Amino acid sequence: MHDKLTEAIANCEHEPIHALGSIQSHGALLCFDRQGALLAKSRTAEDWLGRLPAVGETFDDRHFDAVARQALRDALAMPTMLRDGAVSQGVGQESFDLVIHWSGDTLIAEWEQIPPDAFATGHYAMLAQRAIQRLQEQDHDRIEPLLQAAVEAVRSMTGFDRVMGYRFLQDDSGEVIAEARREDLSPFLHQRYPAADIPAQARRLYVLHPIRQIVSVNEVPVPIEPALRPDTGQPYDLSHAHLRSVSPIHIEYLKNMGVAASMSISIVIDGKLWGLIACHHMRPYRASLAVRLSCTVLTQVLSILIERTEFKRHTGARTRTQSLCRDIADILADASELSSGLTAAGAAIASLVDCDGVSVVIDQQVLLLGGAASSQGLLELAQHMTDTHRDDLVVKSIQAELPDLPRPLTRDGEAAGLLAVQIASEVRITVVWLRDELVETIRWGGPPGKVIASGPNGPRLTPRGSFETWKQTVKGSSRQWTAADHDAARTLKTIFQDVALERLRETDRERMTLLATLGHDLRDPLQTINLAMQMMGRGLATSNDTARRVEGSTRRMQSLIAYILDVSRIRSGIGLGLITRPVSLDDLLKGLVEELRFSYPGMAVELDSDELGEAALDEDRFIQGLTNLLSNARQHGDASAPIRIIGRRRENECNIQICNRTRQRPGVVFNRLIDPFKGGPPNLNNRNGLGLGLYIANAIFRGHGARFEGHFDDHQACMGITLPGLTPPSAAPPANAAAAVVV
Repeated sequence: MHDKLTEAIANCEHEPIHALGSIQSHGALLCFDRQGALLAKSRTAEDWLGRLPAVGETFDDRHFDAVARQALRDALAMPTMLRDGAVSQGVGQESFDLVIHWSGDTLIAEWEQIPPDAFATGHYAMLAQRAIQRLQEQDHDRIEPLLQAAVEAVRSMTGFDRVMGYRFLQDDSGEVIAEARREDLSPFLHQRYPAADIPAQARRLYVLHPIRQIVSVNEVPVPIEPALRPDTGQPYDLSHAHLRSVSPIHIEYLKNMGVAASMSISIVIDGKLWGLIACHHMRPYRASLAVRLSCTVLTQVLSILIERTEFKRHTGARTRTQSLCRDIADILADASELSSGLTAAGAAIASLVDCDGVSVVIDQQVLLLGGAASSQGLLELAQHMTDTHRDDLVVKSIQAELPDLPRPLTRDGEAAGLLAVQIASEVRITVVWLRDELVETIRWGGPPGKVIASGPNGPRLTPRGSFETWKQTVKGSSRQWTAADHDAARTLKTIFQDVALERLRETDRERMTLLATLGHDLRDPLQTINLAMQMMGRGLATSNDTARRVEGSTRRMQSLIAYILDVSRIRSGIGLGLITRPVSLDDLLKGLVEELRFSYPGMAVELDSDELGEAALDEDRFIQGLTNLLSNARQHGDASAPIRIIGRRRENECNIQICNRTRQRPGVVFNRLIDPFKGGPPNLNNRNGLGLGLYIANAIFRGHGARFEGHFDDHQACMGITLPGLTPPSAAPPANAAAAVVV
């Protein structure tokens, strides 16, 4: 059965509908060579036009009327200067629209009978002008109302019983999105028609020749004689002919639909068939050439308006995408680490694409952003994209297209479709937008399946016999991903590539800076150790003195290495691994002051604090952060004035400030002081330091959920930590009553 279906589709798609060797019966067609000799004629041509030259002979003054002779001579003399719609007289004083065109090296002339009740050409031109003016008066934001206005205008101009605006979809099926009809006819609005209803060769002809009329489905085609070209043995190519006869399959299709006459006008945008204005009549009917040309002009303007409307919509979407991407880029640039930046940009990333959930996979870490409910399937999806070398993936039905992967979850259940992009740099980043299932009921214009029948040319697809509305319920798929969705995903991918590249450069710079700084600052303790050993070897120092110096230098080296390790953990996103428990802030500050006074007897330290209560802290790390601030104040402050530690409680949070008198105001803002790679001249007050203390302190305080801020003036520097989540002193449980938690 599959082989027969394949053969049937091939027969249908290769039917030579442009060269059927016959014309419709309401006119005559003649073919001439470049010298004006007659090559072929439609069988009834002499009935319409009178005496004709014999095949192989050229025409002269005995043939046709003066208008036709002159038009033919002009076409032969100047092939690029063709006249459409010249009015010629045949036998019996019947009037014809004479249309001439070249098909390769064959001049094809068509005499199409003008209906006796047809208005003058100017009448239809005026109708078209008014219709075009009405279309242009409104600034349409959507295609549907624009197309509706157009079909109403075409029906008014032509008199067809039904006129439809038909738009092709991504799968080449089509949908009626506008309709003007006789009131007693059943509506076709919103009905879908399968792609096979208009095969590929028909679509090609719609692009080549913008209008097509079928006067009667019951008429007998008139053959062209002789049927084949003498030079090639092939039928004449009538792709551009108005009188071209109709495929028997299409005639059968129209009869099954109950249509006696039809007309189709192409809507072509950017060289592609976008849609059709399809006209139906329930009895034989013919629109004159003047009417058809007026409709063609109207539809050409319609094509421009559709293109403008879609361009405006695309431009609006692109502007919105660019604005969101700028916001995302700014957030990522300001973030200290990638995961926190992506989390902060989550709302903007979700807004880029119409979705029901979005997640980001960073290597083996899953960030659930807007609407995503779990990490189910996301790691496997990222790995699948890596294994298949896909940097983008568009799936309308995960169940059908990726059956081996678990379906990710949104807040409303299993996702049905996804759009994903992936970049691989130092880390692999995969952004996945998810959509829920869209249970869609499609109203087909009859069952979309075809029936195979045998004929003279083998099996073929026959048109369906019923055009009653046939409903199909589609499950397991999401709504269609649009071109705007794809553009937004690609734009975000470019942003990530730029951010990843900049982070790679920054990481390389930081690595080199850290190594250079560490190498520089390890020289002093190493030189001290080496000098102490030399002095002991020469008898210039005792073993106790040497041991004391080596021990001090070793502690200094351990401290430097610890700083480097902390910075590496922070910059890599691993974090400091804080383990918190309830800690009394009052005891912590008192103990810190006592230790400072013991370690630095000459340093004046004052404590001015409310009763602060308890907070969940990693005590050692929090003391490390405060010690770094005090060390900074000691090294950069005026030693003649005390360092003040001020603690103030406000409801369930407290503020701890460390203030000192300054010798000079810092030359950079606070945010630059906590940058470990701020560059600039060396710090003369801290020749042995790495300049990483404030950076590590900032990471410690932020890890506790605190705000870390600094304020400077010409005489004083204050650095403050605002710590939330305090337990009131009166309600504080025993310190050993709370379990430790890892943050």
